[in-house]
Amino acid sequence: MKRTSVIMATILTVSILFSVLAFGSELLAGPSQEPGSSMAPPPPHCGPHEPPMPGGMRLLLMCQQINVLSELTGLTQENVRQLLISSGPPAILDAYGVPFDAFITAMDKQSVKLVKQAAVTGIITKKQEEDILKRMAQRPARLRHIKNDE
Repeated sequence: MKRTSVIMATILTVSILFSVLAFGSELLAGPSQEPGSSMAPPPPHCGPHEPPMPGGMRLLLMCQQINVLSELTGLTQENVRQLLISSGPPAILDAYGVPFDAFITAMDKQSVKLVKQAAVTGIITKKQEEDILKRMAQRPARLRHIKNDE
């Protein structure tokens, strides 16, 4: 009886060691550092020299896009969400005859409103508010260029 337990424990230990050797090396090495090796798509608005957008910012941007597209097209927010699954904002705007510049202007108004609210409530400082608004003033030409490349 004791001999059977020792043999079973030995077999179990050897099989665990082989499993670790076969599958554990990938886990210990971590994710591959090769470009394009990740299965996840690249984050939106992330160029080769820009850091990835944090998840909270992506969520805020998505909600802002839904609100603005809903206002500009007259669709409900739920309908806009469904349309965004299969196409981007430029395609939706084209389908409803809304100029892309109107979308950029409305997005900027929403962003300015959010930045000012954040400064008033103390989430950001007055200097941070000024810096953000200054960077936003420099951005519209770049966004029009991105839209024309699509």
